[in-house]
Amino acid sequence: MSLVSIVKASQYDKTTVSKALEETFENLGGVDKFIKPGMKVALKANLLMKKRPEEAATTHPVLVGELARIIKNAGAEVLIIDSPGGPYTRSRLEDIYTATGMKEIADEVGVQLNYDLSEVEVQNPDGKYIKKLKILKPLAEADLVINLPKLKTHGQMVYTGAVKNMFGAIAGITKVEYHFNMKEYTRFADTLIDIFLSVKPALNIMDAIIGMEGPGPSAGIPREIGVILASENAFHLDMAAVNIINVDPKNVPVLKNSIERGLCPDDINGIELVEVPIDSVRIKDFSVPALDGLREIRFVKNDFLKRLAGFMLPKPVFVLDKCIGCGECKRSCPPKAIEMKNKKPKVKLSKCIRCFCCQELCPAKAIDIRKNKAVDRIVKIAAGVYMDIRGKVKH
Repeated sequence: MSLVSIVKASQYDKTTVSKALEETFENLGGVDKFIKPGMKVALKANLLMKKRPEEAATTHPVLVGELARIIKNAGAEVLIIDSPGGPYTRSRLEDIYTATGMKEIADEVGVQLNYDLSEVEVQNPDGKYIKKLKILKPLAEADLVINLPKLKTHGQMVYTGAVKNMFGAIAGITKVEYHFNMKEYTRFADTLIDIFLSVKPALNIMDAIIGMEGPGPSAGIPREIGVILASENAFHLDMAAVNIINVDPKNVPVLKNSIERGLCPDDINGIELVEVPIDSVRIKDFSVPALDGLREIRFVKNDFLKRLAGFMLPKPVFVLDKCIGCGECKRSCPPKAIEMKNKKPKVKLSKCIRCFCCQELCPAKAIDIRKNKAVDRIVKIAAGVYMDIRGKVKH
């Protein structure tokens, strides 16, 4: 059984973070267990888009920098890497590295940022849908990959953590193709799991000192959580993380599918935790808006209810007085459901696949995710009647 380390860390000063990371490695068996002299170590951060560290949308540079320092002191080479949303170009990477604080921290510690845009095809025998795929070449060629997710809510997938962070192993707009080809949330969840399994990072360290709640993964609100989580098993780490934010793992598509695929126990009691008890750091009022649209009604096997539930799916709503007319939403839309008229976006909902890439990559936070409340009430009543009838039939 893989351990999940939970270490308290109250702020992003270097002393606090360095001490917490040292405790993390001690909990998991020591730095020498993972890092050998001469290794090429890739730190796969969450660098979603051009966001400042204090906005809590990206892995904090102090955590990345202090980890890089530990690895470098152990005699290994370090490369900081991610494929953010949108086009995968050197100029975009430069902008994102600068905005997120990665360039400054890499220069300070003396480690490299990745500018190699090449991909390589890898076999993925453990995949459910994806048996081979192209991932970033520097990730494939690293001796060791360390996954550095940020704990955040997600408008489509409820929560984004260790498993979903590896979606950044896919280059640029190729991610759009996965969104378009795997429109249904549960199929997309399996796609994310398959992509994760193609890389299989040896260690996962989650930045949950300050996470994001509300309309994540980019437009949400920073929320103090005060911990760093780590495990060799990303599925176990995500199970611990959602328990900390008081979310039922079966309401998170990636975790629900991971449980069904035998990759994760169905209960936190099946995971060994070290250092800090979850009850002492649990946040009972963590805001997770997507839960309302993806509760058990999304996963019932009754076809009629599934079709009925489709009417209550959340939709993107443009807040035009916030919109800056940049067109990023149009460029990031997998089904091309958005058009710009007079520098303002308009969505054709009949084409919208509810991936919410538009909201995720909007630099102005000008897109809300909303649903029809009247239809929501009807669906919940119908679901309740169905479950009641089914229960009576069984008994």
